[in-house]
Amino acid sequence: MLPSIPRLIFYSSVLFWYSPGLPAQTREQLLERQLQQLEERLRQVEEEMERRKQEAVQQPRGTTQEEGPAPVQFTPFWNRDEPEVHGPLRDVYDKPFLLSAWQRVHIGGYTESEYHDFEEPNLGIPQGFRMHRTNLFLFSEIADTIRFGSELEFETEFSTGHDRPSSDIEVKVEMAFVDWMLFRELTLRAGAILVPIGRVNVNHDGPVRQFTDRPLVDRFVIPTTYTDAGAGVYGDFDIEEAFSIGYQAYAINGLNLLNDGQMPVPVTELWDLMREGRKGTGGDNNKVPAGVGRLALQLLDRAEVGGSLYGGTYDDKNDNLLVIYAGDTAIVQPIGSASLVLEGEISVADFRRDAIAKAAGIPDRFWGYYVQGAVHGMPEMLRKGLPRIFGAQGAEFSLALKYDFVDLAGDEGAAIEPGLNFKPVADTVLKFSYRFNQKSIGSRSLPRRSFDDSGFVFSISTYF
Repeated sequence: MLPSIPRLIFYSSVLFWYSPGLPAQTREQLLERQLQQLEERLRQVEEEMERRKQEAVQQPRGTTQEEGPAPVQFTPFWNRDEPEVHGPLRDVYDKPFLLSAWQRVHIGGYTESEYHDFEEPNLGIPQGFRMHRTNLFLFSEIADTIRFGSELEFETEFSTGHDRPSSDIEVKVEMAFVDWMLFRELTLRAGAILVPIGRVNVNHDGPVRQFTDRPLVDRFVIPTTYTDAGAGVYGDFDIEEAFSIGYQAYAINGLNLLNDGQMPVPVTELWDLMREGRKGTGGDNNKVPAGVGRLALQLLDRAEVGGSLYGGTYDDKNDNLLVIYAGDTAIVQPIGSASLVLEGEISVADFRRDAIAKAAGIPDRFWGYYVQGAVHGMPEMLRKGLPRIFGAQGAEFSLALKYDFVDLAGDEGAAIEPGLNFKPVADTVLKFSYRFNQKSIGSRSLPRRSFDDSGFVFSISTYF
């Protein structure tokens, strides 16, 4: 059967041209009635299209309440003027650089190169220029309700001990998971997962971060990037038109910090304990899964407040428990043509210890936090005066300030860092900052060592 609108046009044409026996007035009345029906049908189609458009805006994950889950809609980079979701609030699928026309496979990634005029081995920072990392993304829509997401990282290694810088490249899978979208409120996920402790670990791409170096708390307390093998669920619920609640909950292998009474690091290098304990993608050292979850309250695309909880045993005997708490927030407030962005995160890692764990040197507590603020905008004088440099959609400057602090069982680190960034386009950023180091990680364990980790930092990072 012909669709309704073409059918009306077809019947109207037949009626007008092949009814010579009918009076002209009758034929005109019948044709007018058919045209009225056609206009009414067109109006209904326009209303339906507008309704679906509004639903797509309100539900950016690509689902509708009436029809269930639908394919996620990636935005080709050539159609994109500026981020649809501000950097601090993005998720693993908020990758507008991924190509999506009619194909179901999407590729992309990001790269970042940097310069430090100081060296800090405990932070993994070499002096000089460094091609830090290039990450490749591969996403696939296997079916309307099945998706695959992955990230492969190529990173230049730098020893956290006292060796010279190395040109060795570390290659690792940063994420590789399969999603089965049952509803917007419930999606099943399994594979190599970015563990949702805090916000930075699942949202740490170079072009998204305001500063070149990740916060201290997200290196030493939460060992970003922390990937683990596991399975679980995630989703979100609308509370009101402006509010929603998002959640993630997974069973994972967990951190591996104690085997045969030995830690993976010397007792004099406790700052690297959490990072060296990230071995979960290859199996579990105690056969008992850990649990992790995050709950976030979201206000439109302008604010998010989240809380995370991790719990699991960390030794091969399954006798010692590690609990990690984290809270995070990100707020984007428009101010005329500019915007104010506030971010922060705090995390505490509590190590429960028996006699064996204490004797091995397992600490009692790590904790830390960071806070930062930034003002984003582009002076209209520059935009109009030099449009080739400053006139692109998404081009902006940002002036920022960050404070970092960690306490690793008494070994404290702290720094203040002001910075100035420039984005010539939405997803490419040049970062300039100066790190004022106040306390150095490792000074308590290595009192004779000379620390000089204050200085200028520059980097360039872009999605592709």
